[in-house]
Amino acid sequence: MIEVTRRLNDRASLTLYMLDQEISYQVIKEHPTLIICPGGSYLFRAKKESEPVALTFLARGYNVVLLNYTTYFEERVDLKIDVPKVDSNSHYPQQLSELVQTLKILKELSVEYKLDLTRLFLLGFSAGGHIAASYAVHWNDYEYLNKIGIDGRDCLKLRGILLAYPMLTGDLGDMISKAKKDTSIKEQLPYLNNAIYGTEQPTLVQKEELNLIHQINKTIPPTFLWQSLQDEVTPVSDSLKWMVKLTELNIECESHFFGSGKHGMGLANSIAAKNSSDEDIACSKWVELADLWMKRHDYINIVEEA
Repeated sequence: MIEVTRRLNDRASLTLYMLDQEISYQVIKEHPTLIICPGGSYLFRAKKESEPVALTFLARGYNVVLLNYTTYFEERVDLKIDVPKVDSNSHYPQQLSELVQTLKILKELSVEYKLDLTRLFLLGFSAGGHIAASYAVHWNDYEYLNKIGIDGRDCLKLRGILLAYPMLTGDLGDMISKAKKDTSIKEQLPYLNNAIYGTEQPTLVQKEELNLIHQINKTIPPTFLWQSLQDEVTPVSDSLKWMVKLTELNIECESHFFGSGKHGMGLANSIAAKNSSDEDIACSKWVELADLWMKRHDYINIVEEA
């Protein structure tokens, strides 16, 4: 395995975990690449959705890129006892810009490491799902990208996106404030609007810009989505609206809504579980389902290109 880290700026980086292409003596196999955007409410990056997920998919035959994007908190703290140091400049679309920077760097790395960037997938959890879905919505909208300071020529076409309990609008605080069970996450409420919008009082225009459901279009790549129906942080109704609109546009999609489990479980198994609430046998099957889905789309495209 090859591990390569590149800085995007003073607070963001990417790490590429690349499988050895020589799988046997003089036998070469190229692998698809999966980019991972962990969640964390744009406040921090969830560790359980980072390296454990990367290594899981590495073991399943993918090169993996972990995007360590900029967050509002400079470091994660216990909000019950500490006041976090914050980066007031870190809010959307900074993270989308860093994702596109990652693609630009991957183009450069592909020359040295022979990465096949026509076989590229993007996985996002929660707020990381908002980054992934933002890219899916805007990747070839050069007018919008130019408006927010991104060079659209650095974008790449994806074979598919994978969304895990995604945040699809900027109204995360509204959902969290109504949550009954997950009281610990309510400690994030005073910081959320600044982390997401860059202001405590976002305008209707700002809110609409981050509402990706209203921006679904025919250029969105095939989509895989999973979520628990018991999720009290990101609305299941938003995920359902997303999938319905994709089907109306005849965009290939697959979704799995599990009857048990909470928000933010990551792999949903014991590998990175903080406690038993992070584990759910049914939800943990998403890894296998996602793997099958990616392999099918990878194979379909290879056959079509042959």
